[in-house]
Amino acid sequence: MSSPIGSRDAEGLDRCHHGDPAALTELREKLHAPILKTLLCRGATPTEAEDLLADLWADCVPGSDDRPSLLEKYNGRSTLQGWLSTIATNRWIDLKRRGAKRVDLSSASGEGRDEDVFDRMAAAPGIEKEDTLTTLLRDCLRGAFNACSPEAMVLLRLVYLHELTQREIVRMLGWSESKVSRFLARAMKEIETHTLRELKKNDPWLELTWQDFVNLCETYQVGFL
Repeated sequence: MSSPIGSRDAEGLDRCHHGDPAALTELREKLHAPILKTLLCRGATPTEAEDLLADLWADCVPGSDDRPSLLEKYNGRSTLQGWLSTIATNRWIDLKRRGAKRVDLSSASGEGRDEDVFDRMAAAPGIEKEDTLTTLLRDCLRGAFNACSPEAMVLLRLVYLHELTQREIVRMLGWSESKVSRFLARAMKEIETHTLRELKKNDPWLELTWQDFVNLCETYQVGFL
């Protein structure tokens, strides 16, 4: 299986790692518009999206040994555009969650912003980590599987884990092929519906289609370990 990153892209990334201004400018000009569009499609406002991208591109510039380029974390398992889009989405989710917490605390206390409280909140361990979206995707998907009936889970395991064909399942269960097909389609639709509903419940400002959810899972290689 070939890597999503080609030799020319690898050369450009290496130049970016070393702080080459031309390479960094080329990267930004190539990916700014598509990542901006992705953020807008996921619910960010134009101002939020532009601010997030300004910070993202700044983090791609190496500063010192204590602050290497963000691009050094890229492992090449997905496209660079998809990887940066996911990081930008992560940061946007963190931004919105921090904003929601500010509103909740202000409402509860009946007072204005407490600088010390919110500064500590922003600096809390994990608030800026890049795994926010991974946790969200995993939890919503796990909840969807847990909501499935035992019969649906058995069928899904036979097909996707043990790789049995529908004809083999027909012989095992004594069902018709159409019944097996309908049962599988209904189980998959229930997983999709439950997952997207949980996403909306957890982060109501996040707009994801099912295909977008699948693409994000592939990019972040969501697991259950």
